[in-house]
Parts: sequence; C-alpha cells; structure tokens
Amino acid sequence: MACILKVPTAKGKGVVTFTTQERDKCIFRDRELQRKMASMKENWVVGLHHNWHDHSLLYNPLFDFHMAGEEDLKEVNGREIPLIPMDACNFVPECFQPSSTARFWDILYIARAVYFKKIPDFFDCVRELYDRGHRHRILFLCPVPPYRWSERKTVFYNIHKVYDRMFSEEEKDRFTLLTLNYRYPFPFDLETLAYFYRSSRIFVHFADDERRCRVAAYAWCSGIPVVGMACIGSLLPPPLRREPFFFEVRDMGRFHERIEEALSSVRTPSLNFDEVRNCLGERSTKAVFRDHLKRLFERRQLEFEDGYLLLSNLDRRLGRHMNFGNDRNVVPLSMEDFLSILKEGEERLGALRNCQDPEMEAAKWSRSSERSSI
Repeated sequence: MACILKVPTAKGKGVVTFTTQERDKCIFRDRELQRKMASMKENWVVGLHHNWHDHSLLYNPLFDFHMAGEEDLKEVNGREIPLIPMDACNFVPECFQPSSTARFWDILYIARAVYFKKIPDFFDCVRELYDRGHRHRILFLCPVPPYRWSERKTVFYNIHKVYDRMFSEEEKDRFTLLTLNYRYPFPFDLETLAYFYRSSRIFVHFADDERRCRVAAYAWCSGIPVVGMACIGSLLPPPLRREPFFFEVRDMGRFHERIEEALSSVRTPSLNFDEVRNCLGERSTKAVFRDHLKRLFERRQLEFEDGYLLLSNLDRRLGRHMNFGNDRNVVPLSMEDFLSILKEGEERLGALRNCQDPEMEAAKWSRSSERSSI
C-alpha cells in the first residue's frame, strides 16, 4: 500500500512509499500516473517497498529509494540503488514478546494455502516425525483464499483431502489443521496471533524461495527458534543466522532432524533472544528507520523534521496494496485519489500523525468527498 511516512511542511519534503505490486499493476501501466508522481516529487521523497526479492531490478528515477534487505536487490546494469535495508518485517509489534507461560504446542506453522509455502512438504515432514514415534503436538494455522478457478494451480484448495488421507483421526488429535476461510489473509488480530506464538515451542517455515517472512519475524520476537531453509533466515543479519535462533535446513528431506534439534534447544531455560528482537521489534527499529531517513535526506541535501513522522503499524501498512485484490490487505483508495490526498496541506495531513492507520483515515476523506458530491 502506498504509505505516508512523513508529512511535508514548509521546511521539508514528505516521504511516501509504494509497493512493487502497485508499481507493476498500476503505476507502470499508466503514463498519466507516472507524470503525476513525477510532478509531486517537488514536495515528496518517493520510495519503493519490495514485497519480494528482485535480482533483475531495472533502475527507475521515479523512485528515490528502495526498501528491501541488502541481499534482496540487484540492479541489472550494476547501478547502485539507494537502499534503506528494512521492510515491513522489521516492525514487529510489542505484543510479540517472550513469555514464561507453559507452551501447549510443540510446533507452529502459519502459512496461506498457496503452493509456494510448500505445505505438502510440511505434511510429509509431519508424517515422517510421527512414523519415527515423535508424537509432537502441532498447530498449523492456514488462511484459505476464496475459490477462483483461475488460481487453482497456485492455491492448495484440496488441503483437507490431503490432510485426511495422510493422517489418522488419532494423529489429527495432535496435529491440528486450522483452516480459515474468512477475513483473508489476516483472520486474527495481532494480539490473538501473538498468543499462538507464546504458546508454542518452535516455529517452522517450509518455503524454499521466500525471503524476509513476517511470520518468522513474529516468532523471533516471541523468543522461539525458527526452522527453515536459508531463504527464511535472510531476515536476520548474517551473524544471527545461527542456533539457537535459526536452524537452517539444507535438504527438505532432513527437515524432521532439524526440528528435533530445535525442540531440544528450547529445553534450555536461559535462551536470550534480545539480539534478534532488537533487529525486528518496533520498539528498537523505529529509531533505526528514522536515522535511515535522516541520512537519506542529508545525502539529498534536504532538511529533515522528524516530528512529522507517521511510523505506527508499519508491519502491515508498508506491505499492503491499494484498491486491488479482494482481501483485507488493501486500502479502498484508487491511486488517483491517493495522489490527490498527497496534495492536501500540512495542517490536514499533519492530523494523520495521531492515527494508528493514516491511509485508512485518508480513505475516509475520499469517501466523504464522494458522498458530498452526490
């Protein structure tokens, strides 16, 4: 979602970011939108939030900086990209924190029912664990998108049939598949979601081509180890991609072994996750992000006023999309309406600083204007 990070004032420019999906599905398909964005840069510094890694990025001067991990972008001509090495995963809310309460589930996995999450491989791993006599209690939270024939090759719609075929009723008493087909893709509020993490011993993620996963960030901030392929660990700085924080799996067929090792590690009561929490928890990272923005402004010889920052709820705001898709990860604003809102004066935009969700509040302005014109 286009995200307002700093309000422009008479002294300095504002900051706004767009997602790569908005770039590809809206901005790059409309020359008039590109013209409007270029003209607004008189008052705005424009960033691009990458929702996926891109090793064939083509530089475009429309964007003044990029938000992604240091290893996630590579410009095709070798050009240096102005980078803030953070994204939505770096702003985990405070409700995700370690707990001394008893853990009910041994293993937690949270993934949408899409094939790139490698759910069949997860099922195979659970089958292997159970066949070896490890009767772990497992919770799999799995939001399922509404059925669309066009997405049948990417969405694991027959997940229940596969689950029923692979596991007995007794095994399903210990391996809970909780599919959720409402409020997609975020059926729970964050406080509720955090409860599942605090009640679990380890977190697993089976994707083999997904970097900087938000659900893994939630696990680390909750003080529980993560088991996954190397791409999952890319969210952490290289020195922290190690046990007891991250148990890297090099071969999908050996996943069960690393799970057992991770479960053994949590029997040590003195595990300290402060290092990873400082990299991912919003209590620490908001200040780091502010410093990145300040340096960006200094390099561009611009004045920076940090009193006009809008840094609430960035773990959701930075990565969601504007007015396309049929789920809860969108804001009901057209790109044209959003660009019009960015032309509002300092006083009105400044009022957004008091909002937990500035873009949703701005969407109310647009709807109010539409009603008054009827």
